[in-house]
Amino acid sequence: MGGWLLTRNASGGKINIKCEISEGVMKYEDRVLDVNDGENKSYIEIELSLKGKHVEPNDWATENDIVDENTCCYQLVADPDNKVIISGFEFTGPQISNDNLNLILSALFNGWFKSNLSAFNQIFAVILIGLRAKNSDYQWLYPSAYSYAANSSLDSQTTGFGILTLIEGRTDTGKLQQSVDISALRLVKRFGANLALVISKAMFVKHILLKAAVSLIKNSQESDFTISDSGLSLTNTREIVWQDFDAGDGKTVSPVLPKDGFILTLQSDYIHITLQGAHYRPQEGVTVYMGLEQNFRYKVGENAKGEPVFVPDEKGLGDAQVSCSVKFDKWMQAMEITMGVIASIAAVISLGTLAYGAIATRAASTLMAAESEGAVMFSVNTTEAELVTAEATTVARNIANGAVSNPTIFNIVKLTSAIIAAIAGTAAGAIAISEAIYKSEYDDVPSFYHFASIITGTSVWPHMKNITLKSASLADSFVIGLELK
Repeated sequence: MGGWLLTRNASGGKINIKCEISEGVMKYEDRVLDVNDGENKSYIEIELSLKGKHVEPNDWATENDIVDENTCCYQLVADPDNKVIISGFEFTGPQISNDNLNLILSALFNGWFKSNLSAFNQIFAVILIGLRAKNSDYQWLYPSAYSYAANSSLDSQTTGFGILTLIEGRTDTGKLQQSVDISALRLVKRFGANLALVISKAMFVKHILLKAAVSLIKNSQESDFTISDSGLSLTNTREIVWQDFDAGDGKTVSPVLPKDGFILTLQSDYIHITLQGAHYRPQEGVTVYMGLEQNFRYKVGENAKGEPVFVPDEKGLGDAQVSCSVKFDKWMQAMEITMGVIASIAAVISLGTLAYGAIATRAASTLMAAESEGAVMFSVNTTEAELVTAEATTVARNIANGAVSNPTIFNIVKLTSAIIAAIAGTAAGAIAISEAIYKSEYDDVPSFYHFASIITGTSVWPHMKNITLKSASLADSFVIGLELK
């Protein structure tokens, strides 16, 4: 036999393999017939299923893991107790097509596979279950149950084999489909990768965005937020202060968020923040209500060591739309007071930059009075602020060092810092964060290699020792691309 290749007919638990015949002859009626026609190799395509074979976990565990009495290790191999089916064949030998010899030969191969499948010692993958992480922050990534699946793209150009794992100690696979999303593999192929590590959207929200939420909201903890039943977004469970934002001249603005007023979610290829109903009282008889919509896109950059890093995409750098409503207990001097509110909000958003005038002027141009409701409305689009890079970099650096100012930049910095720390396993410095966001310079940003190595260390691809990080993307999930050789 020659090479063994996964074919495009693979689907779910059904693994279809094209077995190339490097050389061979068939003896028939005192004749010896070549199975192959010169360099044109024949092949048999077989359909089989796999099973886990118990092996010693210490032979496969890495130095980052702890093996104990609960650890099990399985090699995924062909299941000798399951029927092998010949699903296709082609014999290129010129005389094999005579007298139905091709059908006879395929039947002979079928009998051989039934009797000798145990000799097929290909290890498709190795899965370690029940390992303990030396770094407990990453324990959630370690598998507690497994399955496998194969799939092909509709155009038959991409075929993938995947290991499916449950994490967080869960073991019930009953409601889960035995399938893989081939689009993840196609996504990473653009970066020269041939392996996709996929973290589901629900797990990304729970273990990465939840940490980001805590960093965005003052004095909050994970228990202050709840994740939706779908697992795709999170929101605050109680009234909570957003932050005490510096308004200059020793003043602060502290918007209060009602229950469910903060929503953080992964939407397709970007992260989205919604703030609704945030309010504060700038003076007696006046309440300011604020809403905010802000998107964040990420991409892969390269640090000074040549390692890929997961960083903000300057093309989707937290552009924010802020809507405001100023409500009055009594309709007196409404426009004058509103202009004062616009000035204060512009000061908060633009603190430390030259964007104050542009923000205030454009906000004032959107004014709408509704005397019957006792309110005046206006909006602020931060994309129109045209912040100077040097100013924005300084503001971001100050926020990374602990300042609480410039709400829209604050969101960018805190979200970026939390995501990098969760994925890289170490916090990036203030300079690294600010330069990554506003200068697209990533020299000191830590790589996500350790994050990826946990997954490749618990779902192992044998005989492929050289692993190179290639990409990380948001695509309705968190997808890491690697090249295996």
